[in-house]
Amino acid sequence: MSSDERLGSHERELYSRQMRLPGVGEAGQLKLKSAKVLVLGAGGLGSPAALYLAAAGVGFMGIADPDKVDLSNLHRQVLHGFDTLGLPKTISAAEALSEINPGLQIALHPEGFTVENAAELAARYDLVVDGTDNFATRYLAADACVLAGKPLVHGSVLRSEGQVGVFLPGAGCYRCVYPVMPDASAVPTCADAGVWGATCGVVGSWMAAEVIAVLIGQRTHSRLQLIDVAAGTARVVRLTVDPACPACGRQPTIRSLEKSAYQPTTCPTAPRSMSEHPLEVSIEEAARLLASAQPPVLIDVREPSEHATCCIACAKLIPMASVPERLKEIPQDVPVLIHCHHGGRSLRVTQFLRAKGYTQVSNVQGGIDAWSQKVDPKVRRY
Repeated sequence: MSSDERLGSHERELYSRQMRLPGVGEAGQLKLKSAKVLVLGAGGLGSPAALYLAAAGVGFMGIADPDKVDLSNLHRQVLHGFDTLGLPKTISAAEALSEINPGLQIALHPEGFTVENAAELAARYDLVVDGTDNFATRYLAADACVLAGKPLVHGSVLRSEGQVGVFLPGAGCYRCVYPVMPDASAVPTCADAGVWGATCGVVGSWMAAEVIAVLIGQRTHSRLQLIDVAAGTARVVRLTVDPACPACGRQPTIRSLEKSAYQPTTCPTAPRSMSEHPLEVSIEEAARLLASAQPPVLIDVREPSEHATCCIACAKLIPMASVPERLKEIPQDVPVLIHCHHGGRSLRVTQFLRAKGYTQVSNVQGGIDAWSQKVDPKVRRY
Protein backbone atom coordinates (compact mmCIF):
# COMPACT_ATOMS: atom_id res chain seq x y z
CA MET A 1 0.00 0.00 0.00
CA SER A 2 1.54 3.32 -1.08
CA SER A 3 1.54 6.47 1.04
CA ASP A 4 -1.23 7.84 -1.19
CA GLU A 5 -3.37 4.83 -0.26
CA ARG A 6 -3.05 5.34 3.47
CA LEU A 7 -4.86 7.65 5.84
CA GLY A 8 -2.96 10.37 7.63
CA SER A 9 -2.91 10.58 11.42
CA HIS A 10 -5.42 13.45 11.32
CA GLU A 11 -7.85 11.35 9.23
CA ARG A 12 -7.46 8.33 11.52
CA GLU A 13 -8.42 10.45 14.50
CA LEU A 14 -11.22 12.24 12.65
CA TYR A 15 -12.87 9.01 11.46
CA SER A 16 -11.82 6.74 14.32
CA ARG A 17 -15.34 6.12 15.62
CA GLN A 18 -16.74 4.94 12.29
CA MET A 19 -13.59 3.00 11.37
CA ARG A 20 -14.26 0.77 14.39
CA LEU A 21 -17.51 -0.40 12.83
CA PRO A 22 -17.54 -3.93 11.34
CA GLY A 23 -16.67 -3.89 7.65
CA VAL A 24 -15.21 -0.38 7.66
CA GLY A 25 -11.66 -0.07 9.00
CA GLU A 26 -9.02 1.78 7.01
CA ALA A 27 -9.94 -0.04 3.80
CA GLY A 28 -13.54 1.13 4.01
CA GLN A 29 -12.50 4.66 4.88
CA LEU A 30 -10.21 4.77 1.87
CA LYS A 31 -13.12 3.71 -0.34
CA LEU A 32 -15.10 6.69 0.92
CA LYS A 33 -12.12 8.99 0.39
CA SER A 34 -11.74 7.90 -3.22
CA ALA A 35 -15.47 7.99 -4.00
CA LYS A 36 -17.12 10.53 -6.29
CA VAL A 37 -20.75 11.16 -5.35
CA LEU A 38 -23.24 13.36 -7.22
CA VAL A 39 -26.01 14.90 -5.09
CA LEU A 40 -29.08 16.04 -7.04
CA GLY A 41 -30.90 18.75 -5.13
CA ALA A 42 -29.42 20.73 -2.24
CA GLY A 43 -32.81 20.90 -0.53
CA GLY A 44 -34.65 19.11 2.25
CA LEU A 45 -33.15 15.70 1.50
CA GLY A 46 -29.93 16.67 -0.25
CA SER A 47 -28.94 18.88 2.70
CA PRO A 48 -28.70 16.21 5.43
CA ALA A 49 -27.46 13.61 2.95
CA ALA A 50 -24.61 15.84 1.74
CA LEU A 51 -23.68 16.96 5.26
CA TYR A 52 -23.34 13.41 6.55
CA LEU A 53 -21.50 12.22 3.46
CA ALA A 54 -19.03 15.07 3.84
CA ALA A 55 -18.64 14.32 7.53
CA ALA A 56 -18.11 10.62 6.77
CA GLY A 57 -15.13 11.41 4.54
CA VAL A 58 -16.43 11.13 1.00
CA GLY A 59 -13.61 12.66 -1.03
CA PHE A 60 -15.36 14.24 -4.02
CA MET A 61 -18.92 15.54 -4.21
CA GLY A 62 -20.87 17.17 -6.99
CA ILE A 63 -23.88 19.36 -6.18
CA ALA A 64 -26.49 19.87 -8.90
CA ASP A 65 -29.26 22.37 -8.18
CA PRO A 66 -30.45 25.34 -10.28
CA ASP A 67 -32.35 27.09 -7.47
CA LYS A 68 -31.53 29.91 -5.07
CA VAL A 69 -31.99 29.86 -1.30
CA ASP A 70 -35.48 31.03 -0.30
CA LEU A 71 -36.86 31.85 3.14
CA SER A 72 -39.39 28.99 2.94
CA ASN A 73 -36.47 26.54 2.51
CA LEU A 74 -34.82 27.15 5.85
CA HIS A 75 -37.00 25.04 8.15
CA ARG A 76 -35.80 21.86 6.46
CA GLN A 77 -32.85 22.64 4.16
CA VAL A 78 -30.13 22.66 6.81
CA LEU A 79 -27.27 23.37 4.40
CA HIS A 80 -28.50 26.95 4.16
CA GLY A 81 -29.09 29.86 6.53
CA PHE A 82 -30.32 33.43 6.69
CA ASP A 83 -26.89 34.63 5.66
CA THR A 84 -27.15 32.78 2.33
CA LEU A 85 -30.67 33.87 1.35
CA GLY A 86 -30.75 34.66 -2.35
CA LEU A 87 -27.51 32.83 -3.12
CA PRO A 88 -27.43 29.88 -5.54
CA LYS A 89 -27.94 26.73 -3.51
CA THR A 90 -24.79 25.22 -4.98
CA ILE A 91 -22.65 28.02 -3.55
CA SER A 92 -24.43 28.01 -0.21
CA ALA A 93 -24.03 24.21 -0.01
CA ALA A 94 -20.33 24.36 -0.89
CA GLU A 95 -19.68 26.84 1.92
CA ALA A 96 -21.44 24.67 4.50
CA LEU A 97 -19.82 21.42 3.33
CA SER A 98 -16.35 22.97 3.38
CA GLU A 99 -16.88 23.83 7.05
CA ILE A 100 -17.70 20.20 7.80
CA ASN A 101 -14.85 18.75 5.72
CA PRO A 102 -12.21 21.23 4.48
CA GLY A 103 -10.55 18.47 2.47
CA LEU A 104 -13.68 17.70 0.47
CA GLN A 105 -13.40 18.42 -3.25
CA ILE A 106 -16.62 19.96 -4.53
CA ALA A 107 -17.87 20.40 -8.09
CA LEU A 108 -20.81 22.76 -8.62
CA HIS A 109 -23.46 22.15 -11.26
CA PRO A 110 -25.69 25.24 -11.00
CA GLU A 111 -27.44 24.32 -14.24
CA GLY A 112 -28.96 21.35 -12.42
CA PHE A 113 -29.40 17.83 -13.74
CA THR A 114 -30.83 18.09 -17.25
CA VAL A 115 -31.37 15.91 -20.29
CA GLU A 116 -28.43 17.68 -21.89
CA ASN A 117 -25.92 16.82 -19.12
CA ALA A 118 -27.44 13.78 -17.41
CA ALA A 119 -25.51 11.10 -19.29
CA GLU A 120 -22.19 12.89 -18.88
CA LEU A 121 -22.70 13.55 -15.16
CA ALA A 122 -23.87 10.02 -14.40
CA ALA A 123 -20.79 8.64 -16.15
CA ARG A 124 -18.46 10.99 -14.25
CA TYR A 125 -19.51 9.91 -10.75
CA ASP A 126 -19.47 6.58 -8.89
CA LEU A 127 -22.97 6.99 -7.42
CA VAL A 128 -25.91 9.37 -7.75
CA VAL A 129 -28.01 10.60 -4.81
CA ASP A 130 -31.44 11.83 -5.87
CA GLY A 131 -33.10 14.22 -3.44
CA THR A 132 -35.07 16.15 -6.07
CA ASP A 133 -38.72 17.06 -5.70
CA ASN A 134 -40.10 16.64 -9.20
CA PHE A 135 -40.94 13.59 -11.27
CA ALA A 136 -39.17 14.70 -14.43
CA THR A 137 -35.75 14.89 -12.76
CA ARG A 138 -36.44 11.80 -10.67
CA TYR A 139 -37.13 9.65 -13.72
CA LEU A 140 -34.28 11.25 -15.63
CA ALA A 141 -31.87 10.35 -12.83
CA ALA A 142 -33.21 6.80 -12.68
CA ASP A 143 -32.86 6.25 -16.41
CA ALA A 144 -29.43 7.90 -16.61
CA CYS A 145 -28.12 5.61 -13.88
CA VAL A 146 -29.47 2.50 -15.58
CA LEU A 147 -27.87 3.49 -18.89
CA ALA A 148 -24.57 4.36 -17.19
CA GLY A 149 -24.58 1.27 -14.98
CA LYS A 150 -24.31 3.39 -11.82
CA PRO A 151 -26.03 2.87 -8.44
CA LEU A 152 -28.75 5.31 -7.44
CA VAL A 153 -29.90 6.19 -3.93
CA HIS A 154 -33.28 7.90 -4.06
CA GLY A 155 -35.30 9.65 -1.38
CA SER A 156 -38.69 11.32 -1.14
CA VAL A 157 -40.88 12.73 1.63
CA LEU A 158 -44.49 13.75 2.07
CA ARG A 159 -46.05 14.90 5.32
CA SER A 160 -44.49 12.71 8.03
CA GLU A 161 -43.52 9.82 5.79
CA GLY A 162 -40.75 9.05 3.37
CA GLN A 163 -38.99 6.40 1.36
CA VAL A 164 -35.39 5.58 0.56
CA GLY A 165 -34.61 3.50 -2.49
CA VAL A 166 -31.33 1.75 -3.24
CA PHE A 167 -31.15 0.76 -6.90
CA LEU A 168 -28.07 -1.22 -7.92
CA PRO A 169 -27.12 -1.99 -11.54
CA GLY A 170 -28.77 -5.19 -12.73
CA ALA A 171 -30.71 -5.67 -9.50
CA GLY A 172 -33.89 -3.65 -10.11
CA CYS A 173 -34.35 0.05 -10.84
CA TYR A 174 -36.76 2.84 -9.96
CA ARG A 175 -38.97 2.01 -12.95
CA CYS A 176 -39.31 -1.57 -11.73
CA VAL A 177 -41.38 -0.05 -8.91
CA TYR A 178 -42.86 2.98 -10.68
CA PRO A 179 -42.76 2.22 -14.42
CA VAL A 180 -44.58 5.31 -15.72
CA MET A 181 -44.00 8.94 -14.78
CA PRO A 182 -47.30 10.29 -13.39
CA ASP A 183 -48.76 13.66 -14.21
CA ALA A 184 -47.22 16.18 -11.83
CA SER A 185 -50.67 17.48 -10.86
CA ALA A 186 -51.84 14.02 -9.78
CA VAL A 187 -49.65 13.86 -6.68
CA PRO A 188 -49.47 16.54 -3.96
CA THR A 189 -46.10 18.14 -3.28
CA CYS A 190 -44.60 19.20 0.04
CA ALA A 191 -45.67 22.75 -0.82
CA ASP A 192 -49.26 21.49 -1.10
CA ALA A 193 -49.42 18.83 1.61
CA GLY A 194 -46.71 20.04 3.99
CA VAL A 195 -43.70 18.31 5.52
CA TRP A 196 -41.82 18.32 8.80
CA GLY A 197 -38.22 19.45 8.57
CA ALA A 198 -37.31 16.65 10.95
CA THR A 199 -38.81 14.10 8.56
CA CYS A 200 -36.48 15.40 5.86
CA GLY A 201 -33.62 15.00 8.34
CA VAL A 202 -34.52 11.37 9.04
CA VAL A 203 -34.91 10.42 5.37
CA GLY A 204 -31.88 12.40 4.19
CA SER A 205 -29.68 10.88 6.90
CA TRP A 206 -30.93 7.42 5.95
CA MET A 207 -30.01 8.17 2.34
CA ALA A 208 -26.47 9.05 3.44
CA ALA A 209 -26.22 5.80 5.40
CA GLU A 210 -27.27 3.82 2.32
CA VAL A 211 -24.76 5.66 0.12
CA ILE A 212 -21.98 4.77 2.55
CA ALA A 213 -23.12 1.15 2.66
CA VAL A 214 -23.07 0.94 -1.15
CA LEU A 215 -19.67 2.58 -1.43
CA ILE A 216 -17.99 0.20 1.03
CA GLY A 217 -19.65 -2.86 -0.51
CA GLN A 218 -22.31 -3.65 2.08
CA ARG A 219 -25.28 -3.67 -0.31
CA THR A 220 -25.87 -6.41 -2.85
CA HIS A 221 -29.60 -6.04 -3.59
CA SER A 222 -31.89 -3.22 -4.61
CA ARG A 223 -34.45 -2.33 -1.98
CA LEU A 224 -37.06 0.23 -0.98
CA GLN A 225 -37.36 1.39 2.62
CA LEU A 226 -40.69 2.82 3.76
CA ILE A 227 -40.46 5.17 6.73
CA ASP A 228 -43.34 6.51 8.82
CA VAL A 229 -41.99 8.97 11.37
CA ALA A 230 -45.40 9.63 12.93
CA ALA A 231 -46.02 5.92 13.51
CA GLY A 232 -42.39 5.23 14.41
CA THR A 233 -42.09 2.43 11.87
CA ALA A 234 -39.84 1.46 8.98
CA ARG A 235 -40.18 -1.46 6.60
CA VAL A 236 -37.92 -2.81 3.86
CA VAL A 237 -39.12 -4.18 0.53
CA ARG A 238 -36.49 -6.16 -1.35
CA LEU A 239 -36.63 -5.52 -5.09
CA THR A 240 -35.76 -7.58 -8.12
CA VAL A 241 -35.71 -6.78 -11.83
CA ASP A 242 -39.19 -6.58 -13.35
CA PRO A 243 -38.89 -8.43 -16.68
CA ALA A 244 -41.33 -5.91 -18.19
CA CYS A 245 -39.45 -2.85 -16.90
CA PRO A 246 -38.99 -0.32 -19.74
CA ALA A 247 -35.53 0.63 -18.44
CA CYS A 248 -33.84 -2.57 -17.24
CA GLY A 249 -36.20 -5.40 -18.23
CA ARG A 250 -35.67 -8.13 -20.77
CA GLN A 251 -36.60 -5.89 -23.69
CA PRO A 252 -35.97 -2.32 -22.54
CA THR A 253 -37.48 0.48 -24.57
CA ILE A 254 -35.47 3.27 -22.94
CA ARG A 255 -32.11 3.22 -24.70
CA SER A 256 -31.31 6.94 -24.65
CA LEU A 257 -32.35 10.11 -22.84
CA GLU A 258 -34.80 12.04 -24.98
CA LYS A 259 -35.92 15.46 -23.84
CA SER A 260 -39.53 14.85 -24.79
CA ALA A 261 -39.74 11.94 -22.34
CA TYR A 262 -39.03 14.11 -19.29
CA GLN A 263 -41.37 17.03 -19.84
CA PRO A 264 -44.02 17.20 -17.07
CA THR A 265 -46.57 18.52 -19.56
CA THR A 266 -46.10 15.47 -21.77
CA CYS A 267 -46.59 12.84 -19.09
CA PRO A 268 -49.02 10.19 -20.29
CA THR A 269 -52.57 11.39 -19.76
CA ALA A 270 -54.51 9.34 -17.25
CA PRO A 271 -57.17 7.10 -18.78
CA ARG A 272 -60.68 8.41 -18.47
CA SER A 273 -61.52 5.76 -15.88
CA MET A 274 -58.66 7.05 -13.69
CA SER A 275 -59.72 10.66 -14.04
CA GLU A 276 -63.17 9.68 -12.82
CA HIS A 277 -61.62 8.33 -9.62
CA PRO A 278 -59.83 11.06 -7.65
CA LEU A 279 -56.42 10.47 -6.13
CA GLU A 280 -57.88 11.11 -2.69
CA VAL A 281 -61.35 11.11 -1.12
CA SER A 282 -62.42 12.60 2.20
CA ILE A 283 -63.31 10.34 5.09
CA GLU A 284 -66.96 11.39 4.74
CA GLU A 285 -66.98 10.48 1.04
CA ALA A 286 -65.34 7.13 1.85
CA ALA A 287 -68.06 6.38 4.40
CA ARG A 288 -70.75 7.28 1.86
CA LEU A 289 -69.22 5.06 -0.82
CA LEU A 290 -68.79 2.12 1.57
CA ALA A 291 -72.48 2.39 2.60
CA SER A 292 -73.70 2.41 -1.01
CA ALA A 293 -75.33 -0.48 -2.85
CA GLN A 294 -72.09 -1.23 -4.70
CA PRO A 295 -69.32 -0.39 -2.21
CA PRO A 296 -65.68 -0.23 -3.26
CA VAL A 297 -63.07 -2.65 -1.99
CA LEU A 298 -61.35 -1.21 1.10
CA ILE A 299 -57.67 -2.10 1.62
CA ASP A 300 -55.93 -1.48 4.95
CA VAL A 301 -52.15 -1.10 4.42
CA ARG A 302 -51.18 -0.77 8.09
CA GLU A 303 -49.15 -3.35 9.97
CA PRO A 304 -50.79 -6.42 11.60
CA SER A 305 -50.09 -5.01 15.07
CA GLU A 306 -51.96 -1.83 14.16
CA HIS A 307 -54.81 -3.84 12.67
CA ALA A 308 -55.08 -5.83 15.90
CA THR A 309 -55.54 -2.57 17.81
CA CYS A 310 -58.45 -1.37 15.69
CA CYS A 311 -59.88 -1.87 12.23
CA ILE A 312 -62.73 -1.04 9.89
CA ALA A 313 -64.79 -4.19 9.66
CA CYS A 314 -65.01 -4.38 5.87
CA ALA A 315 -61.31 -3.70 5.21
CA LYS A 316 -58.88 -6.27 3.85
CA LEU A 317 -55.44 -6.14 5.46
CA ILE A 318 -52.48 -6.00 3.05
CA PRO A 319 -49.51 -4.33 4.82
CA MET A 320 -47.75 -1.72 2.72
CA ALA A 321 -44.49 -3.67 2.39
CA SER A 322 -46.31 -6.72 1.02
CA VAL A 323 -48.42 -4.89 -1.59
CA PRO A 324 -45.97 -5.55 -4.50
CA GLU A 325 -46.11 -9.30 -3.77
CA ARG A 326 -49.92 -9.40 -3.38
CA LEU A 327 -51.11 -7.41 -6.36
CA LYS A 328 -53.26 -10.31 -7.51
CA GLU A 329 -55.42 -9.83 -4.41
CA ILE A 330 -56.30 -6.27 -5.41
CA PRO A 331 -58.93 -6.11 -8.17
CA GLN A 332 -58.43 -3.81 -11.14
CA ASP A 333 -61.99 -3.83 -12.47
CA VAL A 334 -63.78 -2.27 -9.47
CA PRO A 335 -63.23 0.86 -7.34
CA VAL A 336 -60.68 0.43 -4.55
CA LEU A 337 -60.07 2.62 -1.50
CA ILE A 338 -56.76 2.49 0.36
CA HIS A 339 -56.41 3.53 3.99
CA CYS A 340 -53.77 3.52 6.74
CA HIS A 341 -53.42 5.31 10.09
CA HIS A 342 -53.35 8.95 8.95
CA GLY A 343 -53.29 8.75 5.13
CA GLY A 344 -49.57 8.97 4.33
CA ARG A 345 -48.70 5.33 3.70
CA SER A 346 -51.96 4.76 1.86
CA LEU A 347 -51.23 7.71 -0.45
CA ARG A 348 -47.91 6.11 -1.46
CA VAL A 349 -49.65 2.78 -2.07
CA THR A 350 -52.28 4.58 -4.16
CA GLN A 351 -49.54 6.21 -6.23
CA PHE A 352 -47.80 2.85 -6.65
CA LEU A 353 -51.00 1.10 -7.77
CA ARG A 354 -51.83 3.85 -10.25
CA ALA A 355 -48.36 3.50 -11.73
CA LYS A 356 -49.08 -0.21 -12.10
CA GLY A 357 -52.27 0.48 -14.06
CA TYR A 358 -54.92 0.42 -11.32
CA THR A 359 -57.21 3.14 -12.66
CA GLN A 360 -59.96 3.02 -10.03
CA VAL A 361 -57.94 3.37 -6.83
CA SER A 362 -58.17 6.31 -4.39
CA ASN A 363 -56.57 7.20 -1.08
CA VAL A 364 -58.68 7.82 2.03
CA GLN A 365 -57.60 11.13 3.55
CA GLY A 366 -56.97 11.02 7.28
CA GLY A 367 -57.03 7.23 7.51
CA ILE A 368 -58.59 5.24 10.30
CA ASP A 369 -57.84 8.02 12.78
CA ALA A 370 -60.22 10.33 10.91
CA TRP A 371 -62.72 7.46 10.62
CA SER A 372 -62.76 7.17 14.41
CA GLN A 373 -63.22 10.92 14.88
CA LYS A 374 -65.81 11.58 12.18
CA VAL A 375 -67.55 8.31 11.28
CA ASP A 376 -67.41 5.67 14.01
CA PRO A 377 -66.19 6.74 17.47
CA LYS A 378 -66.32 3.09 18.59
CA VAL A 379 -63.16 2.48 16.56
CA ARG A 380 -60.27 2.83 18.96
CA ARG A 381 -57.74 5.59 18.39
CA TYR A 382 -54.01 5.08 18.94
